[in-house]
This record gives sequence, structure tokens and C-alpha cells, in this order.
Amino acid sequence: MKTKFVLASLAVFAASGMASANNISLDAGVLPLSPAAPFGHLFVHDAAAFTDTIDFVVSTGSLGASANALNVEFRGLDVFNIQGLSYSVWGGTSGTNTSWYGTFPGNNISYDIGLSTAGAYHMLVTGVADGLNGGAYGVALTSAVPEPEMLGMLLAGLGIVGVVARRKKTAVKAA
Repeated sequence: MKTKFVLASLAVFAASGMASANNISLDAGVLPLSPAAPFGHLFVHDAAAFTDTIDFVVSTGSLGASANALNVEFRGLDVFNIQGLSYSVWGGTSGTNTSWYGTFPGNNISYDIGLSTAGAYHMLVTGVADGLNGGAYGVALTSAVPEPEMLGMLLAGLGIVGVVARRKKTAVKAA
């Protein structure tokens, strides 16, 4: 009896409490600079294949991105499930695929994607929602992931400043 009540409650919640759609377009605006507070969004889909588009702007030349399917199983049944979740990053806004920066799996690993410049980009997220109630996934994006080249240039610059300061200190003592 209790199991039937729980299943009925889940069915009512799933049918009434969530809005879902396929092929969602979202404008994320300018991505935050703090990896500690990234842009995040949860997408819910009906059972079918989908391709979502997320437009965004980065103020640095790099992007930190992560996506993860939120799979829910109840008594051996996939209530929410997504197969083959992946995303591709492109330069330009939706419909202007000017530069492709790679395709990455939606496996909850953060990827540092070096972009050519600051500006407008978009992400195409694809997968197949095949749970009883479709599927759900979340994304996190930030534009403040430092690139190794930038760190090297920063260290070289600090070294040069140190050498100049030391020479000035030596010149003052000699005088």
C-alpha cells in the first residue's frame, strides 16, 4: 500500500510540477569571472533526442565548462535518464558557427577551453532523454579559467620587475 502511494505521488509530481521541452535556446549573457560562482542552469527534457543552444559572452579568452546528466532510478526503472550527453563550443552567436573549439562529453568533468578572444560564443548540447519522464542535466560555465600561457607570462613579468628592483637597490647602495 505504501509503495503504491509513493509511486502515485511521484507520478503526480512529475506530471504537474515540472515544465519540460526539447531544443531549448537560452541566452546566458556575460559569464561570471569567478569560478567559485559560475553560471549554472538545469535543463529538463521530454523523452526524445534534443539539441539545446546556450549563447554567452566571455570577457577573457578562455572558458571553463562542465555538464552532467542527472539520472534518477527508482526500483530499477530509469525515471530520468540521458544517454550520450555532450556539448560543442562555437564562436559567434546562434546560427553563426564561425569557429569550432571542440566537443566534450557531459561527464561532470570541468574542461578549460581556450577561446581565440573575448566575445560572443555558443554551446550546442545534445543527447537522448530516455527515462520514463524524460531526462535532466545541468551545466556550469565561467570565463575566468587561466590559461597556462597567461600564467607563464605573469611569472616572467614578475621576474623582470624583481630584476629591475634589485638593480635599482644595488645602484642606490653604490652611490
